[in-house]
Amino acid sequence: MAMASAATLVAAQCVEAAESLGAEREHLEAVVSSAVNVRTPGDIVTVTAAAATALRGAATLRARALKEVWNIAAVIPVEKGTMGGGGAGGGHHHKQIVQKQQHRKLESNGSSISDLSLEEENNFLGVCSQELLVRGTELLKRTRKGALHWKVVSVYINRMGLVSLKMKSRHVAGTITKKKKGVVIDVCKDVAAWPGRHLLEDGEHRRYFGLRTADHRVIEFECTSQREYELWTKGVARLLSIAGERKRPL
Repeated sequence: MAMASAATLVAAQCVEAAESLGAEREHLEAVVSSAVNVRTPGDIVTVTAAAATALRGAATLRARALKEVWNIAAVIPVEKGTMGGGGAGGGHHHKQIVQKQQHRKLESNGSSISDLSLEEENNFLGVCSQELLVRGTELLKRTRKGALHWKVVSVYINRMGLVSLKMKSRHVAGTITKKKKGVVIDVCKDVAAWPGRHLLEDGEHRRYFGLRTADHRVIEFECTSQREYELWTKGVARLLSIAGERKRPL
């Protein structure tokens, strides 16, 4: 009975995670039913092969989505003028981008076109990374004792003008939700690789960074690629720069 109850909790957690990623409940019911009906080694091989195929497909879609966001999706927040978090700050930054675009048209026959294009591209990617950081993505976090936990991590500039870190985790089919917040004061790049992670698939491509908080803690996270690493480190550094500029007297 204890094992059956534990299996129910595990299944409920898996169902919740799958639904949060877009899985249909009817599909989940069929899959869970198939798992209950597993009897032979052949059944286990079939289920394992299906899971491996699904994981490879998910990895491909995730990489494709990240690439599309970097190349396309950032146009939306630029048009809305949300670069600086909305309000006068966001509108001011949007105005600067428009002025640079107009300047580019005026100098279309000049030699400075490549430099201007590079600057606009940097602004473009900066908007993109900030949009992603505000929405939050799932990252693997390591505790002080070395335990690893998945967290939905987001970083943004709060109403006080401080760069805020929010970490969220859900347990037991969403019935228990834990949230932790902190104020970020620095980005720690090139954090040493966590022990044993290089043994995993694509382990050599994993990168690590830390966020130093106002209470002098360094919270470490793992990125699965160089691009994801740069998105977080450069994105948070950019937010810290924006927050610092807002504090300067006019």
